[in-house]
Amino acid sequence: MACALGLPELANHNPFIRDLEELGYHLDFVGGYLVIYGLPYLDEKGRLKYGDWASPLDLNGAVIDRPSNHQAWWRGTRPFDQQKRQIRLGGGAHQVTVAPDLVTDQSFSFKLQENGVNRDYRSFEEKVQTYLDAITAPAMAEYPEATPLGGIAVKAAAQGSPLRFPDMMSSRYHMNDVSSLLRGKRIAIVGLGGTGSYILDFVARTHLDRIALFDDDKVHVHTIFRIPGFIPDAIGGFKVDALAHQYGNWHAGLEPVPERITSANIDRLAGFDFVFVSVDDGPARKLIVDWLSARGIPYVDCGMGLDRSLVGLSGFVRITGTDRKAYDDNVGSARLPVENAKENEYRKQAQITELNALNAVMAVIRFKQHFKLLDRLDEATSYIFDTATMEMDQDVW
Repeated sequence: MACALGLPELANHNPFIRDLEELGYHLDFVGGYLVIYGLPYLDEKGRLKYGDWASPLDLNGAVIDRPSNHQAWWRGTRPFDQQKRQIRLGGGAHQVTVAPDLVTDQSFSFKLQENGVNRDYRSFEEKVQTYLDAITAPAMAEYPEATPLGGIAVKAAAQGSPLRFPDMMSSRYHMNDVSSLLRGKRIAIVGLGGTGSYILDFVARTHLDRIALFDDDKVHVHTIFRIPGFIPDAIGGFKVDALAHQYGNWHAGLEPVPERITSANIDRLAGFDFVFVSVDDGPARKLIVDWLSARGIPYVDCGMGLDRSLVGLSGFVRITGTDRKAYDDNVGSARLPVENAKENEYRKQAQITELNALNAVMAVIRFKQHFKLLDRLDEATSYIFDTATMEMDQDVW
C-alpha cells in the first residue's frame, strides 16, 4: 500500500508534508521512504556540502503514523558542526538502496531525551524537524547563502520560464493556462522612476521571456522613497542596475539599459511585444508613443498630475494606449500631454508613492487585458482616476 502512494496523495493527507513542499523542500516518496534532497551540511573540514535524507514511514492508509524507530538514512558524508566536531547522530556507514538511483552511505539513530531518559518521537513531523535542525543548522550559520529549499530551483527549472520561483500561485488557483499567455513575450519599461519601478515589481512575477529596463538616471535619496521596498547600497548607481539586481532574484530575463530613449536610439524598442512608457517629459513621451504606435507596437503610457488644494494635494492618475487610435485621439490633451509644466506652476511631475503604485496597477491591468489574461468590456483609449472624487473617467472616441 505504501509503495502505491505518491507524494501528492501523501501531502494531501499529511499537512506538515504539504507544508514542507510548499516551503520549497525537494521531497519525494519512493519505496516506502520519505526522501528530502539537497540538505546543506558541513563536512569534517568545514566545507559546505549537500546530502539527501531518507526515512521509512509508518502508514495508516495515507496518514503517517507515529514513527516506530529513530533511524534514518543519509546519502553523503558524516555531518560536522562549526567547531569541526562530528554531530552525534548515531548510526554509522550503512548502504541501503532506497531507489535504484538513491543508495545511502550512512545510517542515523538520533534519539531524543527528556528528563535524562531517551524517549520516542511523538510524531513523524517531530522526527523530520529534529534531523533537519541538527544536520543543517551549522551549515546555514556558517554559510548564509546555503539553503535546504532545493525544491524551489528544481520546480522553477521544470516550469520552463525565466521565473526563479515555481509559479505556485497559478497552480494553486488553477490558472496555469492564463498565466502561460505571457510565455515568450518580450516587454520594455521606459522610465524606471516611481511608476516604472512598481510596474517592474508586478511584471517580474510573470512568465515573460524578457524585461528590458531603459533609464539613464541614477538613484538619489529621494528615489528610494518612490521605489518598492528597500534596495541596500543603491544610491549613486544607475536605477536600472539597482532594480535589475534586486528583481533578478525573481526573474532571470531582466536587461538593464542605462540609456534615455531619444530619436538616436529609439529603434532599440523594435521587436518588443509591449512597451510601458513611464516618463515625465512631454516631448519624450510624444516621440516614444508616436514611434511605437506608428509601427504597431502596443504600449501603455502612464502619467499623473498633482496640485495643491485647500487641504492638501489633489490630482489624477492616467493611462493611455495601446494603439495608433489611442495616440491620434489623445495626443496633445490631458490624456496624452506632450508639453512640460510651466515655470510658475506647481510641478505636474510631482509624485507620491501610493499614486505611483496605483498608476502601475492600472497600466499592468491594461497590459494583461491586451494579452487576454484579464477580461475587457470597453474600448476606451484612456482612463483617468481622480484622487479627490475616487472616480474613474474613461474616454471612448
